[in-house]
Amino acid sequence: IQKALDAAVIAPNSSNLQAWDFFWVKSSENKNKLVAACLFQGTARTANHLVVAVSRVDTWKRNRDIVTKQIAGHGELPKDLHTYYYKIIPMLYVQDPFGILGVLKWILLTGIGFFRPIARGPLFKKDLFEVVTKSAALACENFMLAIAAQGYASCPMEGFDEVRVKTILGLGRSAHVVMVISVGVADPAGIFGPQYRVDPKLVIHEI
Repeated sequence: IQKALDAAVIAPNSSNLQAWDFFWVKSSENKNKLVAACLFQGTARTANHLVVAVSRVDTWKRNRDIVTKQIAGHGELPKDLHTYYYKIIPMLYVQDPFGILGVLKWILLTGIGFFRPIARGPLFKKDLFEVVTKSAALACENFMLAIAAQGYASCPMEGFDEVRVKTILGLGRSAHVVMVISVGVADPAGIFGPQYRVDPKLVIHEI
């Protein structure tokens, strides 16, 4: 598990802000609560371990300062990176309770977009959660591949009661539970049936 978590946290992520948390649920009490919050799914009940991946919108400033300090440790922080991390990132990531900043950002970015290509967001909190959740999902894939590389099995779950999971983990509104990942020794008989997929021609396109 630890090797796989080490692989997870070096996954590609948006602006290297690493806006995720991973919770390795070890105590029997918390694991039992989490199994219930995962609706008693077989893949949760039979797992040796459960790991919860969480995306965050409240840790970007802390992580930005850590990363830029590391970069500056190899010399002065380049001017373009300083502008990006201390002007552009705050403009995109700072939110207000009423979404007024999002509207102002939409007006500004849409106006600029008439004249040149530009990133159109994130604008609102939901957009920001989408950005950090993509990064967390990439880290989850790293985690699961590292589990498989060691000869074990994993299964990502989206079927859970997020309110209860967040209560177990002590999380608030600035966190979003991306998935719960079960880890253990695969049952040779398998829990589910064969893998079924649509024709790749329906989902892979060349333009």
